[in-house]
Amino acid sequence: MKTKEEMFNEFDIDLETADRVAKEYPSLSASARERMFNMTKEKMNITSNADEPNKNSVKGVENYNRPRWIKFAGMAAAFAIIAGGIGGESYLLHKMNKSVPGSSSVTDTTTTSSVTEVTTTSDVTTTVTTTTAAAETTTAIDESTPEGIAHKLTDNYWDYECFFDVTARIRGDFEGTDSLKLNCTMHYDTLTSDAELEYCKTTDERLTEKTMDGVKKLYNTYYGENYDPFYSVNAEYTNNNALFGPSFTADTLPADGKIDHAYTYIEYEGELYQKCFHKDYILGNHWSDDQTEVTDVTENSFTLKRKFNNNANGMYDETHGEVTFKIAFDEAAQDWRIEQKDIDYDYPSTSAVVN
Repeated sequence: MKTKEEMFNEFDIDLETADRVAKEYPSLSASARERMFNMTKEKMNITSNADEPNKNSVKGVENYNRPRWIKFAGMAAAFAIIAGGIGGESYLLHKMNKSVPGSSSVTDTTTTSSVTEVTTTSDVTTTVTTTTAAAETTTAIDESTPEGIAHKLTDNYWDYECFFDVTARIRGDFEGTDSLKLNCTMHYDTLTSDAELEYCKTTDERLTEKTMDGVKKLYNTYYGENYDPFYSVNAEYTNNNALFGPSFTADTLPADGKIDHAYTYIEYEGELYQKCFHKDYILGNHWSDDQTEVTDVTENSFTLKRKFNNNANGMYDETHGEVTFKIAFDEAAQDWRIEQKDIDYDYPSTSAVVN
């Protein structure tokens, strides 16, 4: 036979709650039960004599004996109703407490849910509706997966890629600032030409270390040793360019201003200078959304595609496109790095429609 504790545990009822309810709703005394029984018999016109003719009896039919299991089933149902009234609130609160998520680093949206509790006492039914707010959370991205690596390397791509091109597309207006004018001989297939290069002091606040070592450190955080910053399917004669140039002082600066490459960065008198770029050429590229398309996954590399938009400016209209990255494990860095990138622009169609 089950103990009282085992019976209550089946309905998730603690003993303290059961005792409290028992005090609020005490059981009837023996005399009260007898009185109620007698009143019922009188009302139904039932006597203790089983053989007395019943005015409501029907002759010519078989006697019906009520199965005993119905009695016990009724008792169980009554107990379940009582137990439900006692334990419903406790069970509901218990489940609600278990369903509340722990703190998460990423929270997307907040949803509201309603829970209705019905308590029945005698012939009075009370309905109480409570509203609880549940925070819907998403699991943080696993940076050991290709998707996680992709987000880590490229979510802020447009904040650093602008530093590493044939010129540094850095925010700021260089007009009227101190600059150095140098020149370089550009080599092509069958000819050469001299190009004038203007270098301005780097002032972009996004570069926390405005030194040659600082900009190299930023570059090596995202790009592998095999990455070519000037590569493009349409690029030619990139042999004339280089990212990181020499350091000069007033004494070591060539008298004729001739340098061997069109460097993106040089140092002068211990300060970082960059090849100047007119502010109207800054495109303001940004990802269209957070979606990443990862394909060609191997043990040491995978391909990543992401769509982007850019803002219209003084030189260009708004355009859209897609960047394709090759991400590879860099042995020198012992980490994942960008090894190559290609950009495809979605130019609007200008073809005429012939009817």
